[in-house]
Amino acid sequence: MPTRLHQEQGQGMIEMILAITVITIAVLALMASYDEAFFSLHSSARKTAAASLAESQLELYSALYSSQSAFSSIGLSSTEVTTAKASDTYYSTDESSLTPSNTTEVSNASCTSTSTLPQCMPVQTNVVGTDGKKYRIETFVRDVSQSLTCTTTPPCPTTTERDVTVIVRDPNVSGSPKVYTVTAAFDQGPRS
Repeated sequence: MPTRLHQEQGQGMIEMILAITVITIAVLALMASYDEAFFSLHSSARKTAAASLAESQLELYSALYSSQSAFSSIGLSSTEVTTAKASDTYYSTDESSLTPSNTTEVSNASCTSTSTLPQCMPVQTNVVGTDGKKYRIETFVRDVSQSLTCTTTPPCPTTTERDVTVIVRDPNVSGSPKVYTVTAAFDQGPRS
């Protein structure tokens, strides 16, 4: 019996099975990290494309603000806003969640009901991003009144700034989640 314990037959097979098991576990862990990296890269590309679209939309208003008509030219088509509020649940929900809530919606007289200019439309669908995918852009233009700090006795003066909020949604994903939101404020003060 003692001679049987000292024999090494089959030891190579056990070592090979253990080595294959360890290598399999290592390869599976490596594959899981590749999968996670792919999803992270995809999410980052989606956010970058949405940010680019939102910033492009804000640049339209910045260009209007720099023009002669300035502050008064920043607004949306009142007809399109009314339609969006009545028939678009995303737009209505997003508008109600904007802060501050004590705001006044702004329309632009040059944005007629037949205007299809991006700076006049509250909702744009199927806008192609830098990643080649289609996105939905929602734009809100609101006047926000703020009281200035009093250096004398009340009443304190108030000022109004025009806030433009752009929300980019991904209609390719169930529920069209928000991908990117940005707000810019324009004041009505003098510009040089």
